[in-house]
Amino acid sequence: MFSNQIIRYAFSLLMLYFLLVSCDPYKKEFKWQVESPKNLHLDTELLNKLIKKVKDSSFHAIDAILLIKDEKIVLEEYFNGYTKDSMHNTASVGKSITSALVGIAIQQGLIPSLETTVMDYFTDSYRIRDLNTEKKNITIYHFLTMTSGLACDDWDEDSPGNTKHFVTAKDDFALTLNLPMVSKNGKRFAYCSGGANLLGEIIRKASGKSLKEYADTVLFNKIGVYENEWFIVPKPPHNEFAGGGNYLKPRDMAKFGLLYKNKGKWEGEQIIPEKWIEESTSTQIEVPNESAAYGYFWWVKEYTYKERKIPGFEASGNGGNKIIVLPKLDLVFILTGSGYGNEYIEGEQARIIFENYILKSVNTSSTLNK
Repeated sequence: MFSNQIIRYAFSLLMLYFLLVSCDPYKKEFKWQVESPKNLHLDTELLNKLIKKVKDSSFHAIDAILLIKDEKIVLEEYFNGYTKDSMHNTASVGKSITSALVGIAIQQGLIPSLETTVMDYFTDSYRIRDLNTEKKNITIYHFLTMTSGLACDDWDEDSPGNTKHFVTAKDDFALTLNLPMVSKNGKRFAYCSGGANLLGEIIRKASGKSLKEYADTVLFNKIGVYENEWFIVPKPPHNEFAGGGNYLKPRDMAKFGLLYKNKGKWEGEQIIPEKWIEESTSTQIEVPNESAAYGYFWWVKEYTYKERKIPGFEASGNGGNKIIVLPKLDLVFILTGSGYGNEYIEGEQARIIFENYILKSVNTSSTLNK
């Protein structure tokens, strides 16, 4: 009799717990509005042609297409077994998330400033080789803009800092920290995921939290994102990799893009400092042989729209994963794909899809925000 009472009491407590969790008053929900493309002056015939080309494999390895116009979903299609509830590996789109976290950490006073030197966070725990003046002067800003001057270039197979070396490295941080300098700080663009990963460790040290815990608290949960994963490095201490590999649902990628379109504000709350958004999505360094410049882990571009150029910015990842934001057109575009290692899919194919179909479908110049 006594044991049955205990069982019933425990069961009641369990039910109460689930009830309280499901009714969390602090959990922010965001309900998307869905609108017909035609009602917002989009060319539905052209959009239908795009979807047909994805389905007949004229465009390759596309898993999701999501278009937000005037903050409403006007196009949402999934392929290859993916659905709106599927989380997708966004690859280097995750660098833009790391950028947002750095901006928030600076605002909170956890990181002093953009000019804070990086090596100071690691000299107590690492014997850093070749620690000359130039290496000592590498700042947060240099890593955000890919201008540290380290021999770290993911676009160069022969670079000692290429991320392919992380596979065999005993310590990913040590690999990047011990790289030699090959140019002066702030002078030369070289795409370095290792630098982004070091910024993630600085956020961990400064906040005292894991990257996921910190990101959920100061960013994701505030915009209604409750399911996301970070790529966990498969070696001790098994930290999150801050250079990419975040798993997100396309609609949640769109929330992040919408947050940037709205200058860091979400439902009246300033989540990311407006000044940080402006700097992150403005040209900080020109990129040789690319039709884009670079901000703080964001690509800064001009897109062709009705024989004119419209400024915008994008987070871009291997496989054809994109968050493209054009504030002047009140437009956020999400593309997810699995064509990993294929430069055409991430580059030219994504450009054709966006400029020749998505942008061309926006029919009236009256939608252009002056």
